[in-house]
Amino acid sequence: TDIEAQQPEPALRSAFRKSKHPIALIFHLVFKIAALILYMVSSLFSDTGFVTIFVLIVLMLAFDFWTVKNVSGRLLVGLRWWNEIKDDGSNEWRFE
Repeated sequence: TDIEAQQPEPALRSAFRKSKHPIALIFHLVFKIAALILYMVSSLFSDTGFVTIFVLIVLMLAFDFWTVKNVSGRLLVGLRWWNEIKDDGSNEWRFE
């Protein structure tokens, strides 16, 4: 019916449908959500210890940084950046 056709689509489903690269969008979200969930439920794993949980969360956030910098930043937003070292040893950041 017309009423069912006019129902708003959920925001997450709409974002995946509009995305040109839905797989990149999934990985953009997965590492952030995984680190957050691991942080929130880490108290349930009391036998694993603080150091193990800390290392796992830092690894998840490192994977997230790499994914945002190299994959989703390039595919979803169109950003490219890199560092060039000049002959005198100074750094120059290039952005496109």
